[in-house]
Amino acid sequence: MYAKATPGTIPIVRPTRLSSCLPVGRGGLPWRLITLGYVKRPLLRLAVTGFRAHAVRLVLTGFAVMVGVGFLAGTLVYGDTARAAFYDDLARSARNVDVAVEPAALLAERDTVETVAAVDGVAAVDGRMAAWLSMLDRDGQLMMDHGHVGYGLSVPDVPALAAYDLLAGRLPEGPGELAVEKNTVARAGFTVGGPVTVLDAAGEPRTLTLVGVLDLGVNRLYGGSTVAALTDAELTALTGTERFAEVVVAARPGVSEAVLRDRVSAALGHAYPVLTGSELRAKLAVEAGKYVTGFVAVLLGFGLVALTVSAFVIYNTFAILAAQRTRELALLRAVGASRRQVSATVLLEALLLGIVASIGGLLMSVLIGYGLIWGRELVATDIPLHTPVVRWPTFLVAVGFGTFVAVVSALVPALSAGRVAPLAALRDAALSEPRAVAGGRRTARVVAATLLATIALLAVGAGIPLGFPGLPLVLGGGMLLFVAAVVAGPLLVPRAVALVGWLPARLFGTVPTLAVANTRRNPRRAAATTLALVIGVALMSLFAVLLATARDQSGRELTENFPVEFTLNRARTDGTFESMRAGMPAGLASALRGHPEFATVAEVRSEMPLVGERTRVAAVPPSQLRGAILPEVTAGSLSDLGPGTVALARGYAAERGLSVGSAVPFGALGTPRVVALFDDSPLDGSALVSYGAFTSAYGERPAVELLVDLAPGVSTTDGRRVLDAELRAYPVVQVTSRAAEADELAASLDELLGIFAALLGMSVLISLFGIGNTLALSVVERRRESATMRALGLSRRQLRGMLLLEAALVAVVGAVGGVALGGGVGWVAAAALIDTYGHGVPVLPLGQLTLVVLAAAGAALLAAVLPARRAARLPVVAALADD
Repeated sequence: MYAKATPGTIPIVRPTRLSSCLPVGRGGLPWRLITLGYVKRPLLRLAVTGFRAHAVRLVLTGFAVMVGVGFLAGTLVYGDTARAAFYDDLARSARNVDVAVEPAALLAERDTVETVAAVDGVAAVDGRMAAWLSMLDRDGQLMMDHGHVGYGLSVPDVPALAAYDLLAGRLPEGPGELAVEKNTVARAGFTVGGPVTVLDAAGEPRTLTLVGVLDLGVNRLYGGSTVAALTDAELTALTGTERFAEVVVAARPGVSEAVLRDRVSAALGHAYPVLTGSELRAKLAVEAGKYVTGFVAVLLGFGLVALTVSAFVIYNTFAILAAQRTRELALLRAVGASRRQVSATVLLEALLLGIVASIGGLLMSVLIGYGLIWGRELVATDIPLHTPVVRWPTFLVAVGFGTFVAVVSALVPALSAGRVAPLAALRDAALSEPRAVAGGRRTARVVAATLLATIALLAVGAGIPLGFPGLPLVLGGGMLLFVAAVVAGPLLVPRAVALVGWLPARLFGTVPTLAVANTRRNPRRAAATTLALVIGVALMSLFAVLLATARDQSGRELTENFPVEFTLNRARTDGTFESMRAGMPAGLASALRGHPEFATVAEVRSEMPLVGERTRVAAVPPSQLRGAILPEVTAGSLSDLGPGTVALARGYAAERGLSVGSAVPFGALGTPRVVALFDDSPLDGSALVSYGAFTSAYGERPAVELLVDLAPGVSTTDGRRVLDAELRAYPVVQVTSRAAEADELAASLDELLGIFAALLGMSVLISLFGIGNTLALSVVERRRESATMRALGLSRRQLRGMLLLEAALVAVVGAVGGVALGGGVGWVAAAALIDTYGHGVPVLPLGQLTLVVLAAAGAALLAAVLPARRAARLPVVAALADD
């Protein structure tokens, strides 16, 4: 057990877990032993031994790192896999294409194809025609996507150069036939061999026969719109187009893409952009994967938040382990280990933890990344399935970043471990545990936290008047407030715990009192555990407030600017506004007025009188300008509206410095005088003039819009049913419903809230690991203390309840603090946005915020069940004998 003393050495006690002797330092073992490696090898062995000895205690910490690293690396796996899937899937639209001619405007007629076909090295060439093509569903309603109709494509002359696959049936071979993209077929319920109705260039319905079903893959050129393939002649007959949107070329064997591209470009006189097939595929993949990059950036942000929370958990774990191993570390110091060596041992253990957990996180990242691909419907997209892609940057990020976070987080506990005095081996380890923040450090913390909070408030105050541009200042100030909370945490958290635990202590006596005292006994530990939860809850609360305010403001604006139930417009059947300028079908307004379900049917005429400006002037017949059609007047009066006068939108007038009484030039309208300013209006225009003044200036014109309001007592469903029945004869008319817009908006915001909650839930999960781990380690640390309380009369149930209450106190303080911080910053940010874009006050979703607090407390109780049960089952005598 003792090494024989020789000159220059002292006897060294060999502890059970030490596998080799340690140098005593300058006054001990000769320095020649250090040069032989007797320092590094024992330290590494000691670190490995310590890591193995505390492996069970490090399990939850390892899981926290794994979850954080897995989420961060899983995001990269998701992005790489999605891009690879897009690239592979897009090979079908650029399949066998070696060169593509893609002009900004449509190409010339057949002579362009003939010119390209004559180029040396061209094996095959095909001109692709594309035009806007309106398609009706089985109920005769126009199928629209984002305000425009779908597309008609030509059938390829060279099958090998087709931009799509044929899933069923065949391609069109003559007039009266078409093939339709698979999603459109499923959406409309079409069947092969059945009829499909389209509109020709004049807006007249034409019935064709569906002969095939197409698969375009994820080609984003058509963005989810309806797509049909027809023969060149049929497409020209329906749409009037005779030109090509793209010319694709296949090269002869032995001719490279680059060489052929240059030849084709020279033959066309360098008049059009010419790409190689590889460049075309890369371009299409970028277009298809644009949202992937944005979503990956968001996920990376949440991944970094998760790793930040992991850092708190790692710090807490090593701080507790260092406190528990005070005697062990002091014994190392007593036998000759320096402070640096002891600190290095703890850091080596953290390094091992980081490496092992990061490798586990890397394996988890494959599941997380592929899970995001499988859950692609949650982000309203359609990513093809693909084998998971793990690139070397992902490996470096997972292992490197996870290990770095583990080592940095353990740095402070490692330095504290190095400062353990050798004489501590003769004392009870529990006595050396810090119980409060020292006076000098307390003052430094107060000063630093106050300074940070002051800067944060100044940043927030500067950002509020700027509106949306000032939002970074507001959110940056919020981050500084959190940093201030981290600095002041050891001072604030114990007081917050005492405040939260006051009522239970008064009501239930001993057990809650002990729980509060135990939670407050180590302020730094309690602060680190609490702040880990604060991060996730604060971000959850921030997004909850912003989205709740957005829903309220959007609903308010929708109601004010869309007071009528339905708005009817002519669809853009040619991809431009020319088709809309044809106006509403004659007789539609009269037909709708014949239904008692509609109280008002207002015909809106409009014109852009100023050349070079998109200022729209609207007019409504005086008999129809009533009720919900009337705009909200903020100054002046519409009763004065007549010849030589105009009413202006408030924003339009403010931009130009106009007010009631001002004269403003309006083209053919002359220089009318402003008689009123209005804010919210169902009329699509910056100015409103009398119907007589409008017709005098522009003549009688068809209405470009119909505003339909329901009669009292008529439900939206009944009104829509009558409207749809009437519109069967007018397929070019599209309907916008206030109720549908409101429902769609609410569903979109709820979806965003769900996504953010799920992503931030990862951080909350990690913080709950931290709570469970802290409690589990403190149970080991307080074995004798727990046994003493049991010996003094505390029952197992009371001990278990005390430990559960400790976890609940930490969770409640963390959740309430997170709600206060995130809700406060969210409220201020929302107020800044409202000041610029709306009116009213921000919304605090109290129900959601309360649910977050209760869920955090409940989850913390679940995380504490096993440690509490273990503590309650410890034998009293054995625990008292533990030394």
